[in-house]
Amino acid sequence: MGKFILIRKQVYLLFILGLMLVGCQGTDDGNEPVIPPPPTNGGADFFDVTDFSVTLSADDLLANETGKWAIHSGLVDNKVFFSSETNPKSVFHGLPGEQYNLLWQVRNGGKVTTDTVKVHFSPLQAEILDDSHWYHQTRRRLYGKSYDRGKWTFEGNYHHIRPHSSNALSDDEAENITFYGYENTDYKITWTTWYGSKSASVTLSFTTGEYGQDEALEDLGKVNRPYYFKRNDAGDVTELYMNGDPYGWIFGDSVLFPALKALKHLTKLQLNGSSLSNIPHVISAYYHKLQVLDMGHTRITHLGDDFGNLTELDTLYLNILDIPSLPESFGNLKSLRYLEMTKMGLTSLPESFSNLSNLNYLSCELNYIDKLPEAIGNLRSLETFRGPILTKSIPASFSDLTNLRFCFFTVNERPAILPDDFGRLSKLDTLWLWGDYRALPESFSSLDRLRDLWVLNGSGLSSIPASLGNLTELRMLRLVVRVSELPFNVSGFANLKNFALHGFLDYLPENIGTLTNLETLGVSHVKLKAIPESIGQLKKVWSLNLSGNEITEIPTSIADMSSLRDLYLGRNKITKFPRTMDRLSGTLRDLQINGNPYPEEELKYLRDVLPNTSILTWLAGDNLY
Repeated sequence: MGKFILIRKQVYLLFILGLMLVGCQGTDDGNEPVIPPPPTNGGADFFDVTDFSVTLSADDLLANETGKWAIHSGLVDNKVFFSSETNPKSVFHGLPGEQYNLLWQVRNGGKVTTDTVKVHFSPLQAEILDDSHWYHQTRRRLYGKSYDRGKWTFEGNYHHIRPHSSNALSDDEAENITFYGYENTDYKITWTTWYGSKSASVTLSFTTGEYGQDEALEDLGKVNRPYYFKRNDAGDVTELYMNGDPYGWIFGDSVLFPALKALKHLTKLQLNGSSLSNIPHVISAYYHKLQVLDMGHTRITHLGDDFGNLTELDTLYLNILDIPSLPESFGNLKSLRYLEMTKMGLTSLPESFSNLSNLNYLSCELNYIDKLPEAIGNLRSLETFRGPILTKSIPASFSDLTNLRFCFFTVNERPAILPDDFGRLSKLDTLWLWGDYRALPESFSSLDRLRDLWVLNGSGLSSIPASLGNLTELRMLRLVVRVSELPFNVSGFANLKNFALHGFLDYLPENIGTLTNLETLGVSHVKLKAIPESIGQLKKVWSLNLSGNEITEIPTSIADMSSLRDLYLGRNKITKFPRTMDRLSGTLRDLQINGNPYPEEELKYLRDVLPNTSILTWLAGDNLY
């Protein structure tokens, strides 16, 4: 172009010189010389333009000139145009890899001059940016440089892709994607982009490794949240805490999230209250090092048949679920020591449950189960049994649980029956029995370590061994009885602090006063007819409940109960109160005398001598005398 301009300028100078010579020779003819317009300068040529547009640099137009750009040669489509055909400094848009000859034409009156400019655009280049994290073994974060549009194509069976932009027509047209492959697989990923009618492609080839633990953490939204997990010295994830976590459901879909199987070093997994709704097959299939697992308060409805693969489990929480039965393989969890299944929805236990020979703690309360496994006695390591609601009484083998210390359960069978040798559970510290128990076996007296004994919710014990009075370690005793008098001597209960009787009982033992460590005594609604005089010796009792009986007289010794704070005498047949009541004015805070046929002067007396005591005189349902 530069040479072309130079030649034109040389021609123009020669032309001027010629005119000057002619002028010198012919000035006498009276004609003015004709001066042609200057040559048109379209500007410099352009080579290897990478942005597919250039700003042209033709000479500015004079006041009486007009100009226009035109394409003399080169491929044309809808991407090829001038921003302004009449502007000398117009922007020209072309196609990559094409060469154009552009014609700049200037008109001055009836005269037209032209110049050409060459523009050469570089070829279209496709590009893939791999923005993968260091821990990605089976996936890639890819960005494809796009012009008008682009498209991914894949060679090799892959899992799925996830686009990171929402303006793509389809997932494979998004510029930025995460590619999820399978482990140990060869892949070729090609990105093709278009600019007008031109296209270019680039291919990325790689081989995946095995699923990574950090890939699994990424799926769970935890990879950059180290407070949710712990690693060992080798960098393996050993503990994962996802209580109440909305990502918990992911564990139930190992097909969509195959990287989860990489968490095979987990020893502790907490999913309590998470959004888990399907049984996590990945747990029983791959997490064989688990020692602690919590899946309570989730929506899973069954455990897989392979759940017994978790043979290293030490602690398992399955509380508040809706799982009616356990798989037979559950008995394979022979390392299990602590098991909570409270309100799990259980209706049965497999016989294999009796194989859990190391089980130390078992809670299956608030489950309605027909019966316990016949061989339940094989759980000889069991120390705590928080039992279910049983349709049938416990099997005879229950007496083999000789290490049991804490025990309660409910039996709906009427009557409920204990094995004759129940007394073999000699290490029992706490025993709470709910059911219609009408007799206690003679062996009961061997439970000499009992500190807390309840036998409640039945029609009443009518057969109680006299040797029950030998349970000298008792601190709490609550019984439903159906006897006229207690058949055992209470004087042996020297350590008893809380004593409650329900059902039917005519008389308290005359030596009730020997329970000098007693703090609460409740004998209400049993049709009790009298209160022994020795009750005054119970100087530590602060609560005495004798309401709902047939008592007609209160012994004067009641005033000797120097710690008495609450006294409930409602709904008896009391007409007169002892004149020693004033001695309780320093301690008694609550006195209930409602439903008794006392005269008004008795109430006046009590109010006079007990000015600091709240006296209740009426409750709905009281008899009106």
